[in-house]
Amino acid sequence: MHELAVSQTICSAARSHLPEGQRLTKVVVECGPFCGVVPEALEYCFPIAAEHCGIPGAALELRLLEAEATCPACDAGFAVDTMWTPCPECGHAPITARGGRELNLVGIEVEEEDDV
Repeated sequence: MHELAVSQTICSAARSHLPEGQRLTKVVVECGPFCGVVPEALEYCFPIAAEHCGIPGAALELRLLEAEATCPACDAGFAVDTMWTPCPECGHAPITARGGRELNLVGIEVEEEDDV
């Protein structure tokens, strides 16, 4: 399960942006359907990695993205979350997908230590 290593990398990157005297409360990550990460496994591993990386109690907000696709038969464009989605217009498969490989740390939320 490489999601633990991915979680540790995300936590380390988030912690590196943590201002002095503040506690990290939330990490926001965008995850495309073809990034090679199982979202449920990432959500399971994140608290373990957060504890290990010195940001205990930090929550993960995982935003699941869709990829864009085009049908090679009828040229219809549509959003997909799996490679196995047939064209909604003509039913053709396979499709040509673009994007969906994103795995981005897009934000953190912090609070001052005095507020804790």
